[in-house]
Amino acid sequence: MEITIDWHDNQFNVNLHGAPGSDPFLSIKGCRIVEGSKGQFVSYPATKNEKTGKWWNHVYGGEKFNEAVIKKAQQSKRPSHDAAKARQLPKQGSGFDDMSDDVPW
Repeated sequence: MEITIDWHDNQFNVNLHGAPGSDPFLSIKGCRIVEGSKGQFVSYPATKNEKTGKWWNHVYGGEKFNEAVIKKAQQSKRPSHDAAKARQLPKQGSGFDDMSDDVPW
């Protein structure tokens, strides 16, 4: 099994492949690495029960799997905060005011 990581700002997807270079057979989206009182851990996607306030994880990973995910995530190229912020900003002159006046409708 091969594990790959795809970063998206401060979150990442964990992809599991049967062999290196093959398409993933499972993707876990929206993961993060969190620093807890006992060290780093993988925070998998969860849903909050609005009535009780309790969070319910969608995915659980074993200790060795989580260690491998953290190692891969730390080794992979994470986009810098500035690069992620720049992707979200509109480009100069991208408003409607710079549209051509010769639109045919």
